[in-house]
Amino acid sequence: MEYKRDLIEKLAKLEIFSDLDISKSEHERMLGRVCEILTPTPFEAGAVIIKEGDIGNSLFILYEGSVQVRRMTPNNEQFAVANLSAEQNVFFGEVALVDKDTRSASVYALTKCNTLKLDGDRFKALCEEEPVLGYYVMYRISRRIASALRRSNKDLMVIYEALIDEVHGE
Repeated sequence: MEYKRDLIEKLAKLEIFSDLDISKSEHERMLGRVCEILTPTPFEAGAVIIKEGDIGNSLFILYEGSVQVRRMTPNNEQFAVANLSAEQNVFFGEVALVDKDTRSASVYALTKCNTLKLDGDRFKALCEEEPVLGYYVMYRISRRIASALRRSNKDLMVIYEALIDEVHGE
């Protein structure tokens, strides 16, 4: 099916699946298995796709449209973190594939969006059948989390140093 081939090619461009080379039939087959468990999920402009603080169990792939990622400040005010479009090969909510935890940001549809929802439980079941797929995806998720942790640690040090300077009157 041509649609499935297009979808496999789209998945292969996503960072989370970037270790799978679709020129290898085994990797293409595994991405085909992922396609089988994706659920097309449309959103109208202005809709909330993911809400910060909610418990998440799904990753979303932005297939068409554009979104805005927002976070809450300590004063309970939202601020925009990024605007993203499908052309950027965007996915969000990947931590839900590892752990059902609260969402760390909200994602709003800026335009009408077509997303592909990957349910965490269905993905984990697929990984039981396809452990190599699970390894590659979990490796990529781990790298993203490690990178975010390094950035957070660096930001905390900048804040700490600014606080120390303020306390010492520098």
